[in-house]
Amino acid sequence: MNAANQTTRLGQLRQERKNANRALAQYDLEVERTVLISTDTNLIYKVRTTDGQRYVLRLANPGWRTRANAESEVMWLDALARDTDIPVPRILRSKNQEAVVGATENQHALLMTWLPGMLLGKRLTEANLFKMGELFGKLHLHADTWKAPEGFAPHRFDGFMSRGERDTLATEVCLAQFPTQQRESITRMRTLVETAYAAQSPKDLCVIHCDLWHDNIKVFKGELAPFDFEDTIWGYRLHDLAMALLDLIEDAGVERYRALLPVFRQGYEQHLPWPDGNLGLFQMGRVLWRLNWVASNHPEALVQEAASCARLFEDFESGTWLTKGSG
Repeated sequence: MNAANQTTRLGQLRQERKNANRALAQYDLEVERTVLISTDTNLIYKVRTTDGQRYVLRLANPGWRTRANAESEVMWLDALARDTDIPVPRILRSKNQEAVVGATENQHALLMTWLPGMLLGKRLTEANLFKMGELFGKLHLHADTWKAPEGFAPHRFDGFMSRGERDTLATEVCLAQFPTQQRESITRMRTLVETAYAAQSPKDLCVIHCDLWHDNIKVFKGELAPFDFEDTIWGYRLHDLAMALLDLIEDAGVERYRALLPVFRQGYEQHLPWPDGNLGLFQMGRVLWRLNWVASNHPEALVQEAASCARLFEDFESGTWLTKGSG
């Protein structure tokens, strides 16, 4: 990063801290210290109060999730805290009893309790993967019986795209950039994935976390605690599982994944039957989603990304994708 860009970035972060302080001022707390800990999709601050309590403030990126998404997240987290023993973050209310507060005209914020412990990604043991399967089973069991309030989650993840994203990947301008074999492989996989989603029973559509990979779970005293519920949405159980398990392949590698998947499934089946459908096709759907995201947001990287995805799709169709490489 050159000096000018660094100066601009520091200026942005100073302004965002002011926005964070403006959000925190709406709560009945005496803040001692606020530390920025993440700038990935949102700005995440660890907040410590004068009485020693710790919280997390999430300052939303205006171009990421909407206020309606945050309100849906609050609805499910409140229900999970009330109805289950799952140690989810608790949402704090402001002085005006608001769960979602405004930081700026176009930016909202949530304040929630801090979860102690270590990220599960650092402890991918068989015992913990069994517990992770149990966690998914508990969440899906609650979601299947919970009657969501009116206005909950305006979108549905009943295809490989869901939130009104631009379908850049389907355009002729986009497809024309790929060699014939790659284009055919991507198009063929898209058809297989769309058919897999269409075959799912509407009865299996429920509330899902939609991003519960291993580093959105903490381990503390042997117990798993999920967080980062901002992607909460209606979706299929198999979609929820596929996203998390694709991340497991990519981080743990194929060999380790093949050993951990049966253990994860055993944990899940303590609470619910494993959902019908081809898990791998739903994982390929996630790969297609990523490819479309690159096409829409980073077209300069599209050709290289498409070549990588096309090879993966060919390996999947040949049945070798979980016997070679790292997924």
